[in-house]
Amino acid sequence: MWVTPSEVSILGLWSIDRANPYFVLQCRRGQENRRNSFTQILVATIDSVLDNKTSQYRILHKRSNPEVYYVIAEANKKEDIEGHWKWIEANLMPILEDIDVADDITVYIQWKIQSLCTEAEHEDVGDIESEKFKNATKKFHKVFNMPTEEKLVIYYSCSYWDGRVPRQGHLFVSVNYLCFFSNLLGKDITITVKFTDITLLERVNAFVSETIHICTRFHEYNFGMFRKIEETYQIVEQIANYAAKKLLSQKDAFQEEDWFPAVTKKTAPKVISQLKRDFDAKARSEIYRCRFRLPCDERLDGEIACHLWTPYNRSSIAGKLYISSNFICFSSKVYHQVNLIIPFRDIVVVEKHLNSSSSSNIDIQSGLVITIKYSGGPFVFSNFIDRTFILNKLSNLLSQYNEKTPLLISDPSPIDISPPLYLTFKNEITEEQQAMENIREVAWRTHFEVYGRGSPMYRTSELYDLLFQGIPNSLRNELWLLFSGAIYDKHTSPDVYRKCVHESSIVSNDQDLINEEIERDLYRALPDQKAYQDESGISVLRRLLRAYACYNTDVGYCQAMNIIGGVLLLYMNEEDAFWTLAALCERLLPDYYNTKVVGALIDQGRV
Repeated sequence: MWVTPSEVSILGLWSIDRANPYFVLQCRRGQENRRNSFTQILVATIDSVLDNKTSQYRILHKRSNPEVYYVIAEANKKEDIEGHWKWIEANLMPILEDIDVADDITVYIQWKIQSLCTEAEHEDVGDIESEKFKNATKKFHKVFNMPTEEKLVIYYSCSYWDGRVPRQGHLFVSVNYLCFFSNLLGKDITITVKFTDITLLERVNAFVSETIHICTRFHEYNFGMFRKIEETYQIVEQIANYAAKKLLSQKDAFQEEDWFPAVTKKTAPKVISQLKRDFDAKARSEIYRCRFRLPCDERLDGEIACHLWTPYNRSSIAGKLYISSNFICFSSKVYHQVNLIIPFRDIVVVEKHLNSSSSSNIDIQSGLVITIKYSGGPFVFSNFIDRTFILNKLSNLLSQYNEKTPLLISDPSPIDISPPLYLTFKNEITEEQQAMENIREVAWRTHFEVYGRGSPMYRTSELYDLLFQGIPNSLRNELWLLFSGAIYDKHTSPDVYRKCVHESSIVSNDQDLINEEIERDLYRALPDQKAYQDESGISVLRRLLRAYACYNTDVGYCQAMNIIGGVLLLYMNEEDAFWTLAALCERLLPDYYNTKVVGALIDQGRV
């Protein structure tokens, strides 16, 4: 391919294939014989050890000064470089013969080659991966005999420790495999490990430097001398986790569209593959969802540094603003200093900050104000690098959210939602316990007056202190629903619980088996509680567990759900308990409450 002209040395591990008065075609030593000569093996070994991603052929422009050369084209195949050479002979040589001044020749060649590079970039609109990555992909499929549908994510230069001798080569990471290839002095080492076969993956300090230690049932591997071991380990761990989840969920095939959204030429950097970029985006979205307890399908759109004005202490807090399709979130630089979650459903308008009366510390020229429907706010953000861009982005997302908000459909099967069972079946408590309950309730209501209430409240370190002191019974429904993130699932699916209750009453073969399991465990759930010594309490728990089994057909029902559901129903109404149970089983404690209880087994093995 044509490359931007740059000055190079003609010396080194190169030999001249052909030349004319203005250009020289060179190849790496040993390539001229087209066979596995000692010179070719030696040069290939040196390039592998030094990690020289050097093309095998190149074309140089030579100036009148014999010591100065400019590389103008590179290729790994001889037929490709010969095509460039023929183009030069047909299109450049006739013009250069008519130019008398040597410096003008060099200027013309540099201008012409640069224009060819620019044209190639504009023509290659669909190409979001570099030529080197494409060559690495071809090598990956050829060396490891991989099917064409196996997608390479990224590759790294590293060493494989075979005993005490490191073998320099490349680690190839694909969607399903981790592979290593090394060629030293004509001896090949090829390693292929399927991600689903990995039993242990860790970073260890061994040999000369930190290495990535990988174990399968029958083998152990150590890879080291990475330039960026943190990045390498992160992507390998992420794909290994994905492979384990895919294996546990018993999905037959990898579905790229579920995990990797399409990208455009403008947004995709050419230094990494599309899959690597999307794996990184998925990792950032997972961190974002876990930090703010958001639904599983929420994807991070972007983040930007800014300041949040906090009225409770009249100060400006530095942090980051996170934006997704349904939420605006803020997290301070100082851990737990303040977090903020604003759902788009609560937002009335996003506008420029025009009034400086609230604080002299707010940068008026870069401030934004978000006004919400309920009490609390407005929320003032400032110190944006580009306020106009953020304002337009938030306004567009708000408009799109309002357009896609579904109309509420009347429920075809109305049911009476049971209130928290502790209100009906009251256990006896001492005066001291009641006094502590009153103290906690006063403390929480005082906190709400200062920091706000509901989803868009200022979540500060004082909030976590209150949580450790305990939540009074009267607020557990509200706060469990809020802090688990279940409130967001409930708002997006207002009729789901009633429909699940209705569908679970229709008996099928599969449902009948699940119902039998539920019936066996119903009376074992918290038998000391008065609520579950009465048939009305048992009936509510039965309805909850059957509805969830109908909602999450992959899991259905497993042991211990009866205890969790029983505790939730004591302090939450029936529908809120359903969504909190879903949040626990699917997001907060994944792989705990399923038929294989893998999460519980793994954690027990770590104790």
